[in-house]
Amino acid sequence: MEANKHRAMEMRIAKVLRNLEANRMKAVYAETAEDALRLVRELVPSSCMTGSGGSVTLAQCGIMDYLRSQTNYIDRYEKGIDEAEVRRRDGLVFLCDWFLCSANAITEHGEIYQVDGRSNRISALCFGPEHVIIVAGINKIVPNLRAAVERVKHIAAPANCIRLDIDSVCAKAGVCIQQGFDESDLMCHADCGDATICCNTLIMKRQRVKDRITVIIVGEELGY
Repeated sequence: MEANKHRAMEMRIAKVLRNLEANRMKAVYAETAEDALRLVRELVPSSCMTGSGGSVTLAQCGIMDYLRSQTNYIDRYEKGIDEAEVRRRDGLVFLCDWFLCSANAITEHGEIYQVDGRSNRISALCFGPEHVIIVAGINKIVPNLRAAVERVKHIAAPANCIRLDIDSVCAKAGVCIQQGFDESDLMCHADCGDATICCNTLIMKRQRVKDRITVIIVGEELGY
């Protein structure tokens, strides 16, 4: 049975990779987190300027350690810096050679689904850095956008709010307080308060600049 499940997952991954390529993104498979780190080290020169979105996945793969120790990394997450310095560094990220992050979800149609609070991550994904790498575990693969919305509501958002010690409604409840949604409107309309991290949503589909974005799918469950 395990062999059958593994084969089914391989077929699903192959479908996602094909559709990402069809959407003009470079798609690569890495069997392990260590393989993902090796790919990043091959792609991202040690002398270049880099930035990142907050990501448990990048940390689990050892990619954050590589960026901080081997590249000219713009660290907007450095402890002790004030809000003005965070905003200044967010602006510098647009000048980076490489920007790295994970994804909240990747659909089988080859779409990247992201939800942000400050939107520093999704803005850099849309426009700015010359090269972008998205690293995501197989747990981020979903059938469609509806499933992507549900994944953020019930898994990613509550877990990230707890991790970041954000005083949000879903952090207290452990789940999005809006349990369902209208099929004709996938957005969350719950009153989540000012501390919500679900402020802006990005759906990345066909890319105008071919291969600007590289997506590394890792054959492990990583991040939230």
